[in-house]
Amino acid sequence: MMNDERGMMNEDVYAAFIHHSAFIIHRLICVRLSRAACRFVPAFVPKRNGAGVARRSKFGGNRGARKRRASGTRVANSQTKASTVFLFECPAKKVELKKGGEFMNILSSIFTDDLAIDLGTVNTLIFAPDCGVVLNEPSAVALHKYTGEVLEVGAEAYKMIGREPKDVEVFRPVRGGNIENFDAVEKMLKSFITRASGSSHRRSHVVIGVPGSSTMLEQRSVRDAARDAKATRVDLVDEGLCAALGAGLTYDDERAHLVVDIGGGTTNVAIVACGAVVSSSSLTAAGNAMDQAICDYARSHYEMQLGERVAENLKKELSEFGRYKDGRTEIVGKELTDGLPKAVEITADEVREALEPVIVEIVAGARRAIEESKPDVTADIYQTGLILTGGGALLDGMAERLQKELRLHVAVADDPLAAVALGAGRLLTDKARLHRAAIREDIPVWQAEQQLVVNW
Repeated sequence: MMNDERGMMNEDVYAAFIHHSAFIIHRLICVRLSRAACRFVPAFVPKRNGAGVARRSKFGGNRGARKRRASGTRVANSQTKASTVFLFECPAKKVELKKGGEFMNILSSIFTDDLAIDLGTVNTLIFAPDCGVVLNEPSAVALHKYTGEVLEVGAEAYKMIGREPKDVEVFRPVRGGNIENFDAVEKMLKSFITRASGSSHRRSHVVIGVPGSSTMLEQRSVRDAARDAKATRVDLVDEGLCAALGAGLTYDDERAHLVVDIGGGTTNVAIVACGAVVSSSSLTAAGNAMDQAICDYARSHYEMQLGERVAENLKKELSEFGRYKDGRTEIVGKELTDGLPKAVEITADEVREALEPVIVEIVAGARRAIEESKPDVTADIYQTGLILTGGGALLDGMAERLQKELRLHVAVADDPLAAVALGAGRLLTDKARLHRAAIREDIPVWQAEQQLVVNW
């Protein structure tokens, strides 16, 4: 008897909890729908007795009718039940939202944030619809050595590289376009998403660009890291397609375009046509390889060891490949023989000599993509030219070098650093295009090659 009474009490408590939770969720939906309607209807004026206000149900003033009236929505009658749902009415026009399209997008935006992420080796950029690029920080995170607590992320953590306190470890968890430290990436992404969305409690739908030659295991690691950072849905898209869309390429252009995205860890060479990827491959010859080439040059010619940041700054200052013939700068490193500081002067010609092998590899990768393409694609590329994006596009003389070697017109994107994030943001606002371009997870084992598989 006592067990039956306890069971009845538990059922009553559970029913009361469900009822209270449903009420809270209902009120939240009401508030979010009203705010979303203001975005869709600039001059919104609700009518008290018009079509935009819910009417009393024929069954009487029950709870369901009061909920529909409080939410400010009206379910379509039998004549419009299969077509649309009307949300509010303006003096000038009606706003119609299709059931499976914009209306569901509003409902999904109640509980999630849509973000496009360029998870780069050097920098991480986050794009939010209607806001643009909301975050541009170095891909670095500083963790406490003993507790694993996140101390700094982004620029503040990057300042510690080479000067870490004894109880701090600074990680650059993405190397060569791949995740090198999974835990550090998860904590870094979580901090970046929280900073971009302004809340640590909301879930996110993210679109992330990945290199064209990334394997299934590498793609899975990116997905898992984003999901551990409180992302409800993760879509991966080829970086070449994102860079092309971010540079201004339209979906309706059926001609093939050659896109070269020179990033920090990888150089992505892709051919894009009809808003989809024809072919895509990635090279390790990129910004970090240039920095390492400068360090190797200083080690072999001057017997000194350069820091990572010194080599990067030197590349930015003196890497003019064809414009300037002179120019000197002083660099300070560590002498290999006795470990003492050593300062030398290095010229622009020496920097160009150090970077030449990396540049040759990038040109060879672009030439190989053209050679392996079909004749129609090659003819289109001759007409459309080459689109250059990424941080490598900012190096003076890079566009001229590619134009001379490939005999193609080279166009540099207006914002080459943010091209991938902007292109992923364009896909984020077009669900149909995103569904088509997203990389599938259900690839058979016998097709697990380094090829991009597009979900048609």
